[in-house]
Amino acid sequence: MYLSAVAFLFTASALLASAAPTPTENLQPRACTTIYPDIARVEEARPVESYLPGFIASQSEGNTNNKDAFAEFTVPDGHWGCTLQAYWPQNYPIQRTGNDLVYVYSVQAPLSRSPRGIDISWAYSPVPGAHIGTVRFQSASWGPSTQWINSVTCAPKLAFRFAIGETGAGSIEFNQQAGVAGLRLTYDC
Repeated sequence: MYLSAVAFLFTASALLASAAPTPTENLQPRACTTIYPDIARVEEARPVESYLPGFIASQSEGNTNNKDAFAEFTVPDGHWGCTLQAYWPQNYPIQRTGNDLVYVYSVQAPLSRSPRGIDISWAYSPVPGAHIGTVRFQSASWGPSTQWINSVTCAPKLAFRFAIGETGAGSIEFNQQAGVAGLRLTYDC
């Protein structure tokens, strides 16, 4: 009995010693980097018009008269853990009607550009790729809020298409403001 108690104490001491914290002098601090997108919008009713401003996603009944938004991020080389988010200050105004559920798709990047900015239209825009998330954009009444949409593999250019989900009529619109409200991407967290 005495021998098994000594063996138990010895084993327990060894386990506790191996669970001691790792020395921190060689650890690097971790902090997220946050970047903001360039935004573009396309409209089914204006199939070749580009440079439409603002984040608007909407559709009429039966999935007609669509307006989709695009967001493109430029990520420096060598980073990992890219996470697409929406950030809202308390009570941030988001205009919505009807079906405001938004499907988020990855799209082929980089988006076409000209000196004026992102140069895409309904007829000449990347088709939706993988469905990477579904979100109902909303700010909170009690304070700032973050909505995590999804994590993706980092690449030098990441682009996403936002479209109203399902078939009911609805819309969502907000003012994208870098560092204040709207879409953002974090990495190296």
